[in-house]
Amino acid sequence: MILNILIIHEIDWINKVIFEPHHLAELFSIQGHEVYVIDCPSPQLGNFLKGFHTEIIKNFHRIYDDASISLIRPKSLRVKGLNRITYFFTCKKDIEKTILENDIEIIFLYGVATNGIQTINVARKLNIPVIFRVLDVAHALVSNPILRKKAKEYEKFVLGNSDQILATTPHLSKYAIKMGSAKEKTSFFPLGINAKLFKPKAKSTKIQKSIKISDSDFVILFVGTIFEFSGLYELISKFDQILKISQNIKLVIVGGGPPLSKLKSLVIEKKYEDNIIFTGFVPQNEIPDYISIADLCINPFQINSITNRILPTKILEYLACGKPVLSTPLEGTIELLPNEKFGITYASPENFIQKISELIKSPTLSGLGLSGNEYVQNNYNWEKLSQNLLNIFKKIIESKTENK
Repeated sequence: MILNILIIHEIDWINKVIFEPHHLAELFSIQGHEVYVIDCPSPQLGNFLKGFHTEIIKNFHRIYDDASISLIRPKSLRVKGLNRITYFFTCKKDIEKTILENDIEIIFLYGVATNGIQTINVARKLNIPVIFRVLDVAHALVSNPILRKKAKEYEKFVLGNSDQILATTPHLSKYAIKMGSAKEKTSFFPLGINAKLFKPKAKSTKIQKSIKISDSDFVILFVGTIFEFSGLYELISKFDQILKISQNIKLVIVGGGPPLSKLKSLVIEKKYEDNIIFTGFVPQNEIPDYISIADLCINPFQINSITNRILPTKILEYLACGKPVLSTPLEGTIELLPNEKFGITYASPENFIQKISELIKSPTLSGLGLSGNEYVQNNYNWEKLSQNLLNIFKKIIESKTENK
């Protein structure tokens, strides 16, 4: 059964970091399905004129060479401050047009504030089932209090009117139900990793050389987009406590984000330039090479309404590479990876530095990561999960057809 699938997101599909929806869209296409994606391009003065009309990119892929999707980019004024506002009013027409012209059978929705309501309304009109994917507490990511309130209203509407809700953690399932989704339509569906890419491998001497890491260095690694809640500022502020153990300890931060310049300034102020290394964002296929040089991988997230319900993908990628992980005790993470048998240990933000110091001295540290590797490879493999998701799609389509 070949499906015509529409994935709708509110990020820039080309320029943002590769994560779950990119993998799923391309894997669905590799399995023979027709996949269409509607995204929201970022403001780009160099491509300002492209925003004057709907842009369609055929045979698009970023991860798998044999994947082919159709990327549809609704028109908008690609200027900061106006981009999402204009997109909000233009995207509905393109959503409906895409469904009608391509006989879309199911919609997999990631968008909330920018295109969620439009998607639900069009899907109702055309009787197309919508599965909403809950990755996080969407409205909490909005910084402006007025806009956050409006985003919460939109989030409730989407959760209450989708045909199925699939949350990345059981804790987020509970949140979705609290926000208005029907209990019988809400379930947990795990995140995944590219198991062919993220796997144990020998230390990359090329990476070590490029960032001046020696075999005698103990490497602590953070990978991912940097947010204010990432906990890195607090970690760097107290890094002198870790350096008391040895001057051969290095913190490597792979990624970027709004707080990056503040972190770099702090490193210069503290004179940690020889011990704390920033690489910026790197291509996804290079991330396992960076993970390979690590002795300890970390997730020092602050615990708040944004982070507490989630399982950060970086943790799964660390474990898939056989590395030991230290994380703050996020409830969404603990319920899926409860203890050291899963390759992970926990410390509160207040005790995070002390726990790193203990792990550096631990003779059993290297064995910790190997404990979680097999579990992650067996339970969080995108190739397996994408097939499971397609089976869910088919059941929902059949149910919708029977109820027409």
